[in-house]
Amino acid sequence: MKKKPTDQLGFTLIEVLIAMVILATSVASLMAATAQCMSVIGRGRQLETARGLLARVDAENPILSIDMEEGSESGEFDDMEKYSWSREIVMDDEENRPGLFVVTTRVQWSEKSRTAFEEVTTYKYCPDAESVTSEF
Repeated sequence: MKKKPTDQLGFTLIEVLIAMVILATSVASLMAATAQCMSVIGRGRQLETARGLLARVDAENPILSIDMEEGSESGEFDDMEKYSWSREIVMDDEENRPGLFVVTTRVQWSEKSRTAFEEVTTYKYCPDAESVTSEF
C-alpha cells in the first residue's frame, strides 16, 4: 500500500503562526524585564553615589558643636555636575529640650527631567552651643 501525498509529515501554516506568536510574546516579555532590571541598576547606582556624597558633605563641611545654630547652607560638587547638596539645621524643641538640633542633609540630582534626592536626618545634642547658652 502506498501512502497518499496528503499524509506527509510536517507543520501546517497555522501551527507555525501560533509558534511565532508564542515566541514573539516571550521575547517581548524578556525585553521588558531586561529594561526594568537596567532601570533598577541605574537607580541603585545613583543612590549609592548620593550616599557617598552625603558622607563627603559631612567630611568637607563638618558641624561643630560650639558653632551650632539654626540655619541652612547649600553647595555643589565640582566633580559631579548633576549633583548638589543642602543642609538645614533646626532646633527641635527649645523649651523642653534645649540644645537638641535636627540636621537634615540632602543630596539631589536631575534624572530624566525630574529631580531625585537622597536625604539623611540626624539629631545632634549640643548643650554648649552659643545659640542655646546665649538665651539664659
